[in-house]
Amino acid sequence: MGRARAGGLSRKTGINPVPIILFVLIAVLAGAGLYAWDYAWRRRQEAATKPPPPDVLVRSLIENIIGQQAVKAVSLDAVAGTVSATFESATFKPEEAEKDRQQWAQRARQFLTAEARLASDVILQVPEPIRAQVPAMGAIRKVTLTIVYRGATVATAVAERGKGVRVTFVDPRLK
Repeated sequence: MGRARAGGLSRKTGINPVPIILFVLIAVLAGAGLYAWDYAWRRRQEAATKPPPPDVLVRSLIENIIGQQAVKAVSLDAVAGTVSATFESATFKPEEAEKDRQQWAQRARQFLTAEARLASDVILQVPEPIRAQVPAMGAIRKVTLTIVYRGATVATAVAERGKGVRVTFVDPRLK
């Protein structure tokens, strides 16, 4: 019976397997790390390009027209195809009524009607790229708006797809 010689493979071939094994192990670990990083990065990119929920989109569309921080509340009923939104008027300025009350009231009614028309049109006539990404936006048929000034309701408006905007002035100074 022969005795095994010490040194094994490195003695027979002159090649030490430890550095080769370490190199392969490091390469596998680096590849797995890069794969995990790439997978996580792709997930983050998908989440960043995902469209926002319809109610957030409605709020953003109205704020793009009326002004930042103007929208106080938004509710969306996707099944019924209705949106209700409350926003602060950017054009209602009762302090200007002291000059000429009749002319001010007429101008204020025009401005409030314009705000209601713009806000409802931007929701009902959503551009095709947005409608393709958020199908619930294309299903909206009716928009109900409440226009407030310093917490008090000034006017309400109802708009339906294919019909005009009906504005009701609530503030007694506008009648």
